[in-house]
Amino acid sequence: MQSFRKICFLLVTLTAFGAGLARAEISSMDQALDIAGQQRMLSQRIVKAYLLIGQDILPDKSAIQLHDSVAQFESQLTDLEGYLKAGEMARDLKSVRKEWAAFRKLATAAPNQENAAKLIEQSEELLSLTQGVTSNLEKQVASTKGHLINISNEQGMLSQKIAMYYSAMSWNLGVADLENDFKAAVKKYDSGLSELRKADANSEEINKALDKVISQWSFSHSGFEKMDGQDFVPFVIAMTTESMLKSMRKISDMYAGLKS
Repeated sequence: MQSFRKICFLLVTLTAFGAGLARAEISSMDQALDIAGQQRMLSQRIVKAYLLIGQDILPDKSAIQLHDSVAQFESQLTDLEGYLKAGEMARDLKSVRKEWAAFRKLATAAPNQENAAKLIEQSEELLSLTQGVTSNLEKQVASTKGHLINISNEQGMLSQKIAMYYSAMSWNLGVADLENDFKAAVKKYDSGLSELRKADANSEEINKALDKVISQWSFSHSGFEKMDGQDFVPFVIAMTTESMLKSMRKISDMYAGLKS
């Protein structure tokens, strides 16, 4: 598996030179909230890339995506640990760190169906822990701006969760409740997108960007409809959800730029 060998080389390089990775020091609770929200997304994105590599779908691109996502999660977790050094959130981050170590080990091993099912289960635990950190930070920020940053980042996470579940179904993993979990994620994405589009704080630029995501989301739905006949199109869903993620990342940055 050539793509997997590339991952191994890249991750060895990351381990050896990780201390030299350029990182922006966290300087505000808004920034910490934004970064914690991205950690949720990465927990799903890593598994999605793993599943695509296992099915030989976009193998080179997925290998790079897996490597970059692992590097980003590690870097951001270190930044959060440096900023949130005391109290409940520091304790929560210790739990994230412990779960991340086990998750990362499995995610960077050669993909197979048995481990894929285990990785999905572990991703739910890692997501729950990173969600806890994010929720506590949103309470600390306690502003409309903070809420919109959180929801827009959650949309990014959901785009990757949806792609992850879809890829798992296309690989016939046989994980319990997979289709129901997929449908629940789709429903939650619909709800979050609607909430953001109705937000009074939106600028004209933000609304235009959200309308673009709505169009991308509508296109993704056409791929979901093929599932009933077991006609999966993971390549298409991987590409459209990637576009949705990039669009939502820009929107999150726009919300971060609003006055508190």
